[in-house]
Amino acid sequence: MLVAAGDGYSRWLKVMRLLRERGLVDLVYPEFFDDKDLLVARRWSAYLRKLRQHESEVKVAVWPDYCYDERLRDRFSVEWVFPLHHRSELDFALKVADYVAFPNRDELRDYGLAWFAEQKRLHGFRAWLLGLKPRHLSVLHLFDACDISGASLRGYLWGGAGGVGAWESLVRRVKAVRVAVLDSWLEGGGSAPPQG
Repeated sequence: MLVAAGDGYSRWLKVMRLLRERGLVDLVYPEFFDDKDLLVARRWSAYLRKLRQHESEVKVAVWPDYCYDERLRDRFSVEWVFPLHHRSELDFALKVADYVAFPNRDELRDYGLAWFAEQKRLHGFRAWLLGLKPRHLSVLHLFDACDISGASLRGYLWGGAGGVGAWESLVRRVKAVRVAVLDSWLEGGGSAPPQG
């Protein structure tokens, strides 16, 4: 499970960089590039300018929401995460994205998790959980990657509880998901491939 941490408070980013040094978090902003404020406001030009400024450091970036310009794919040397808001966007996402993302908020999509998981099975794309929240821990096995933020840890929002130990515990749980699913599959005789 690839774990990424987007931009946030300097204290939080410091913790994420420490966890990256320990081999727990794979990408920390700007390596994982996402600017929710600009994307939600559909300020694509400002987002792409900021991405260009950091491009040499960026490995994975979130595709601008509701942007359907295929030329964007080749303008940056990054892997793209396409936030799939509508079922109708899937064909486009499969053309341009390295990861197809499941937005964490129900109101941001016109489909559910079962449909998304079925599409992953049918098309074989790499799936990204866009914005891990505690309620998603039970379905993480369906994903290949996720990003974490202050909302990923109960009580942390706006700089509350959650030092290095709390974050390390959460990320270790996330990293262990794939191993647990594979172990369970192997113990069951391997009759059906593990999901996710």
